Amino acid sequence: MKKIEVKSHFSSLTIKWHCPKFKLLMNMKYKNYQLDDFIQDEYFQKWVLQSDAMTDNFWSNWLSLNPDKKDLVNEAKQMVRLLASDEEKLAKEDFDTMWQHIVDQRAKSTKRSPGTSSGNTTIRVMMRVAAVFIGIMGLSLGIYFYGSLGPKQNLPMETRPQITLELQDGSIKVIDEGQSGVITTSEGGRVVNQQYNKLVYDNTENEGEQTLVYNQLIVPYGRKFEVVLSDGSHIFLNSGSKLRYPVTFLKDKARDVFLDGEAYFSVSKDEQRPFTVVTDDMNTQVYGTEFNVSSYKNESNTFTVLVEGSVGVYHSNNVEGTKPITIVPGQRAVYENGAIDVETANIDKYIGWKQGKLVFVDDRFELILKELERNFDVQFENQYEDLNDMEFTGTFAYGEPLEKILRICKEHTPFNFTRNGNTITITNN
Repeated sequence: MKKIEVKSHFSSLTIKWHCPKFKLLMNMKYKNYQLDDFIQDEYFQKWVLQSDAMTDNFWSNWLSLNPDKKDLVNEAKQMVRLLASDEEKLAKEDFDTMWQHIVDQRAKSTKRSPGTSSGNTTIRVMMRVAAVFIGIMGLSLGIYFYGSLGPKQNLPMETRPQITLELQDGSIKVIDEGQSGVITTSEGGRVVNQQYNKLVYDNTENEGEQTLVYNQLIVPYGRKFEVVLSDGSHIFLNSGSKLRYPVTFLKDKARDVFLDGEAYFSVSKDEQRPFTVVTDDMNTQVYGTEFNVSSYKNESNTFTVLVEGSVGVYHSNNVEGTKPITIVPGQRAVYENGAIDVETANIDKYIGWKQGKLVFVDDRFELILKELERNFDVQFENQYEDLNDMEFTGTFAYGEPLEKILRICKEHTPFNFTRNGNTITITNN
């Protein structure tokens, strides 16, 4: 199965280096590169400015195959660092050196890569170099704005899907993340305090309650939200999730909440009252720990990933009273085909969404599209079914536009996509 790795912010995509076909392809791609070609190459920029193990491995392998390019690569690295300098203005000597290096190197080559013109005038060279300078200097600004502005929203606030809270009296409250204050019932009874993107329940508000009353928080596609329950447990809800929970947990009674979607739980420790996350297929029971549960009804994909502490998982319809299966930090319990399996997990992959990242590790394209649908509130129509089983690995910041992510994916796996409102159609190239 073909495996593709995607890395961003630099819009670069690579296939695993050990693939012979890819190795040959990428060696040919860079073998004829000149100085300005390396400077403009986004994957080369990634290596110089924001390197990681994958990019280091790629370029080390490439240089071992092309030792004659070492000096040229070092010059290009120096130019990229100068161009992406944090200084407001490059020193005149640095800029002059940079400019001259590029012009001199360009002048040495009278023949470009196949399919390109061999006779470039001085004016064309200067325009090309100027474009390099402008493009790379803008790179740092692009990264800054993508990282600081958060997920791109294409719709005005009033037309975006709304976060809603269903109260115990049946009334529905629309949650405006730009507001804070007390949320009350239709009769004016105090229920919960809203602190912008978080609801905080106060255990003292309903002391003496004898019966459980529930609220339900609904977070639509493209949104995220937090809630702190009356026992102090902190829950982060991912896009497209519903959580039903008691306004106040009763004394000496188990703490049960009901999830459809995905949430990260930081549960307050209470040895006397176990905390259970109930889903359609698998329940997760704890006394105090941190873990992630994903159980979207429309995806048939339920799992629990443990970050710290200890949890027990068991079938939701555990009529036989089977003892819960215990998992330890770094493990994932997966419900599939009526059985629960435990495996070692890449924690970052499963909690990246809470940290403002989209993390894919050998994920099938079909599943990636579903996650993109939730995060960007869109619908995909994939007419290129051969893509579904292809596996991708990559990390994206939430600030990066959907179209940019799709363009990255198609760099080495050609396909077309068109957008009509919130519907995106993917077709064979």
